[in-house]
Amino acid sequence: MSRSIDHLVLCVNDLDVACDAWHQLGFTVTPRANHPFGTGNALVQLDGMYIELLGVVEPDKIAEAELAAPFSFPIYNRDYLRQREGMSMLAVQSKDAEKDREDFLAAGAAVPRVFKFEREATRPDGSLTDLGFSLAFANHPLLRHAVTFVCQHHHPPQNFYYPEYQIHANGARAIGKVFLMHWAADAVREFFEGIGTDTIVETWHGDEMVSRYGIDDDLFPTDGFAGFEIVVDKLDGIAPAAISMGAVQKKGRLILPPSAFFGTMVVISAKQKQKAA
Repeated sequence: MSRSIDHLVLCVNDLDVACDAWHQLGFTVTPRANHPFGTGNALVQLDGMYIELLGVVEPDKIAEAELAAPFSFPIYNRDYLRQREGMSMLAVQSKDAEKDREDFLAAGAAVPRVFKFEREATRPDGSLTDLGFSLAFANHPLLRHAVTFVCQHHHPPQNFYYPEYQIHANGARAIGKVFLMHWAADAVREFFEGIGTDTIVETWHGDEMVSRYGIDDDLFPTDGFAGFEIVVDKLDGIAPAAISMGAVQKKGRLILPPSAFFGTMVVISAKQKQKAA
């Protein structure tokens, strides 16, 4: 069982500042939207996947009564932001969140009941559309600050993905690998294998991460998602903006360190050309 990325959740203190930064890098960012439970977001849509910039916009709507629940999306992300900005969650694609929950349980994960919600979204023409989602969270005691979940979309893709939002001035195409840094990397790798996400998550000890990517940063987590890879057509289209924001060039890639980009390392790689037959 191998799963594909649906989206990444990047927690930020100020959504407007984060949106501006992604714009500066040459990304198209969707209009902001609010969840019914106190958080808000804006999206960077790619080919069948997206990056979710998430902030707490209405803290009074995060009901403390939810503390008794096995898992709460808004409480988890609110508490994450009380510690740091960064990548808080990995979402993988799902056609049946209830079935995926059963698979997670069979793999030994602690899985609360499926969480369902709806929200409005703004189309490129300014009109509104309804969106609905079902989420099943696969929790692990070693990953208190790096939650993985499946995301089932309940409306057709044309209600969510729009070509206008998927065209980026920097030639961005897809999310590549997700990077996780953890003091118990071996045990965490086994967990990701069990839930079918090991092909998209690279898990490293801290020294291994520094050696592999040549970045040593005080804002790297000791037990969480360190960052991810963005694949672009050519580095030339994003290099000037990325370098102006603190990116460094390493082994044919551009790397934005966590201290330069909202607590998250972003590795920018050029799309590999297919060899002629």
